[in-house]
This record gives sequence, structure tokens and C-alpha cells, in this order.
Amino acid sequence: MKRLGELFLAHRKRLAPFVILIGLAVVGTTVFEASPRETEIRYDLGSAHDSLLEARIVYLLDGDEVKGARFTWADGAPASIRHTVDLAPGRYEIRVDLVRSDRHHAVHRALRVPADGLVRIGLDDGTVAMGAPSP
Repeated sequence: MKRLGELFLAHRKRLAPFVILIGLAVVGTTVFEASPRETEIRYDLGSAHDSLLEARIVYLLDGDEVKGARFTWADGAPASIRHTVDLAPGRYEIRVDLVRSDRHHAVHRALRVPADGLVRIGLDDGTVAMGAPSP
């Protein structure tokens, strides 16, 4: 081990750029892995979509709200809505509040980011499909 230290000291000017590059590569990889990813989600609103007036979507990470969206419709919602959101890697809880003229209903789902392709989330039966092809 002493010999290795002597070699490094003797050639430190030549080795310094390589040590710096290796350090930058490690830091860069760590930063990239933690950076937010664009995630495209399609919410299938179910058979009673035409009676929906509002959908509030909240993305929770470790119990804290990190993102959210609100969709409103005067004459009922379409069968599905798409939402593109930037989320850092992790496991999220999604809370969707569905508002109709006569009642309010909350649905909870889970999402793991990063996800490949379109993520489909059914709000009627609890389905979550990751990487499904776009319709």
C-alpha cells in the first residue's frame, strides 16, 4: 500500500485530471438519477365520466404533496384525461378527488417513477398499467 501512495505522489500531476473526471462522473450520475422525469399518465374516469364536474389530482411522496392538477368540466368529463407531470424517482401515492353534482369520491392509487411509456390508471376498478401503448 505504501508503494501505491509513492506512485501516486510521483505522478499526481498526470493523475489529477483522471481523478477529477471520475469524481465528476460519480456526482453527475447521482444528480441525474435524482432528477425529475417527465411521466405521462392517462386517467380512465370510468363509466360514469359524463356526470363528473371536477377531478383534483394530488401526487404525494412520503406523505407530502409534491405536485397537483385540477380539471373541470361544465357538461361532464371525457372518458379519459391525460396528464404529463415531472416527478423525481420514487414511489408516489396518487389521490384523485372526483366531484359530481350529488357527491364527492376520493380514489387512491400508487405510482413508481420512472415509468416507461404511458401509465394508465383506472379510477373505476383500481387498474394501473405501466408502459401500455398509447391509444
